[in-house]
Amino acid sequence: MLICLYEEERQYLYTGDLVYMGCLYAFYPTTDPILYMKSIKKVKQLPIRRLFPAHHSLKIPVNFPDEIEKGFEQLMLEGKLVQGNGVFEFEHFKIHI
Repeated sequence: MLICLYEEERQYLYTGDLVYMGCLYAFYPTTDPILYMKSIKKVKQLPIRRLFPAHHSLKIPVNFPDEIEKGFEQLMLEGKLVQGNGVFEFEHFKIHI
């Protein structure tokens, strides 16, 4: 389970392990890659002025969840959004499934 916290007044999203630059891990037996993608879609609905990830750089653009969503959607279209398919590299991040 991934937990994000949203500070509505400031429109800050504390993304925890959901959104960050680096390798996103969706390969654990308890992690469903499709639910991970759905979580990305859900946080994208929030008005966000600043993202605070739990890992790596704190300087990530507020539209970074869009980039991650496109990566997950590409893998889904290619039939690769299934655990055990490996590590897929994108411009600013990787997805390990």
